[in-house]
Amino acid sequence: MQINSPSSEIETQADNVRRATIDKSVKGPVLFLFLNAAFWLMASTILGVLAAVKLFSPSFLGDCAFITFGRLQPAHLNALVYGWGIQAGLGVMLWIMARRSGQELRNGRSILYVAGVFWNIAVTLGLVSILTGGNTSMQWLEMPSWIWPILLLSFLVYAWPMVIMFGKAFRPEGFMVSTWYILGACFWFPWIYLTANVCLNCLPSLGALAAGINAWFVHGLILLFFAPVAIGSAYYFIPKITGKPIASADLSKLGFWSLAFLAGWTGMQVYMGGPLPAWMPSIGAFTGTLLLLPVGVVGLNHHLTTLGKHDMVATSPTLRFTFLGSLFFPVTGVILALLSNYSTGVTLQFTHASYGFQIVSVYGFFSMCVFGAIYYIVPRLTGCEWLSVRLIRNHFWFSTYGIAAIVVTSLVAGIQQGGDLNNPEMWDQDFMQLSMNARPYMIARALAWGLITWSNIWFLIHLVLMVAGLGRRSSAPTLLHSSHDDTPHAAHA
Repeated sequence: MQINSPSSEIETQADNVRRATIDKSVKGPVLFLFLNAAFWLMASTILGVLAAVKLFSPSFLGDCAFITFGRLQPAHLNALVYGWGIQAGLGVMLWIMARRSGQELRNGRSILYVAGVFWNIAVTLGLVSILTGGNTSMQWLEMPSWIWPILLLSFLVYAWPMVIMFGKAFRPEGFMVSTWYILGACFWFPWIYLTANVCLNCLPSLGALAAGINAWFVHGLILLFFAPVAIGSAYYFIPKITGKPIASADLSKLGFWSLAFLAGWTGMQVYMGGPLPAWMPSIGAFTGTLLLLPVGVVGLNHHLTTLGKHDMVATSPTLRFTFLGSLFFPVTGVILALLSNYSTGVTLQFTHASYGFQIVSVYGFFSMCVFGAIYYIVPRLTGCEWLSVRLIRNHFWFSTYGIAAIVVTSLVAGIQQGGDLNNPEMWDQDFMQLSMNARPYMIARALAWGLITWSNIWFLIHLVLMVAGLGRRSSAPTLLHSSHDDTPHAAHA
């Protein structure tokens, strides 16, 4: 048996004190972001249920003008992207950057709170405007044009201290892959968000090119914000939980730089065959397919890192959610390649398959990794453990089944819808009939969002109790087990 020397024990204690001090410095802003994001997540999934219902039953609540599919769908996606996704992502980014760089958040906490309040007010007003008919008809940019400067400035307020932390970080291990992805997201989001809004809201009418820029923005937000945050989180927590270093530093560098180089060229392949110069969709299609390289590299590196430690997936909530999120990343890449490839894209473009791609990216990949991060971070900030194993387990399974059902049904519905639209023998069919052919898949989508909503309601309640300090008082982490009781057992911290 190895006996720790007094010097090593002193170093361990000093390290624990340092981590506790860092956690205390970011506690307020991170919990503020998580709590508000969880409220928006619940709202988004409820809107998702209603939007799916309106697809197969347009007369449902037909007397309410603001509850139409054309208003519910953009409100649902904007709440998911801006209310939940970016807020939760900022919370994870701030905590990981502080921990990984060894830097405290020394100043500016009050400014972060103000920025968070303005962010949530802007999102609220933007969604109210969408539901009352103020939709701009630009995907993921449907909120009024005066909203985006507020969101951009609020984001920069959070990004600035993370850039400072990165600059001051002590790097004994050289390339810190998790913080590189987070730093990239700090710069890439303002770039794509500012560029898209200036082009679409400030310049004279761009005609068909505006649609291409809008598609570029959607793909850029997925690939240059949501993907880096999720990958960076996975690269942090997988080694943390398994106790193994990242399998290959070279693969991690290759994955980062190939994503950084390729992701900004995608998007315009959505309009293949449309009124754009042919080289624009062609470049988007080429890079959309080439992105299988970083997707495969990242997936392989994650798999090699967890090799021999897969039993921990059954016990650690963080590793279980992160592991599943990492599995959704290759699925995201394959669907993107199918949408980008000319042989399949001409069938899948402008169909339900595009919605499936957005959901597997933002909810399947990104959100599952963020859930895993939240289950690790919150106990370290609140000083208490999660109350219920059963609630965590139900959150995982309802989310998994719901996401899988939405993605599969959207792809199948997209294949059928695209085949019908491209079938010369159905040229005289009423478009409503083509829409009704997808009715069973839309019913399945509504049920899936219902399952996810149920799990998110309890996730929100669970999180509120933790933030209020009403969690379980124990030094043992809340771990998942095959038994069906709610009594967690100690394993590893």
